[in-house]
Amino acid sequence: MNKMFKVWRLFLPIFFLFVLIHFLKDITQDILKISIPLDIFGNVKEDISKLSPTAQNLYLYGFGVLSFLAEVFLLISIPVLWKRKTFSNLEMYIVIITSLLLLFFLVAIMLDPGYKNLLNKISFKITNG
Repeated sequence: MNKMFKVWRLFLPIFFLFVLIHFLKDITQDILKISIPLDIFGNVKEDISKLSPTAQNLYLYGFGVLSFLAEVFLLISIPVLWKRKTFSNLEMYIVIITSLLLLFFLVAIMLDPGYKNLLNKISFKITNG
């Protein structure tokens, strides 16, 4: 458990940086609709048109708002955790929320038509290798 704890702690700054960049990109690209240098990291453009209207609203407003709030929570709680020396409930919540955000990001990426094109190119190269 002690080694796992130390490895997890090593990844916290990386998670924090990833969440910070994504949070800033969410605000600038999705909310303010402005361009900033962080745009070089790209922007996932989900195609949710094949989903039912209810599922579209759930995805946009439910998951969108939850991911925004989860990112705010992580941006506040990770620095607090850096000061603690022992595993706590806060750390457990961070692990859970980080896992859920990663799952949400994977779903968003899979809904991006560019992702499907990339997979087709990769599979074409592998089969025709």
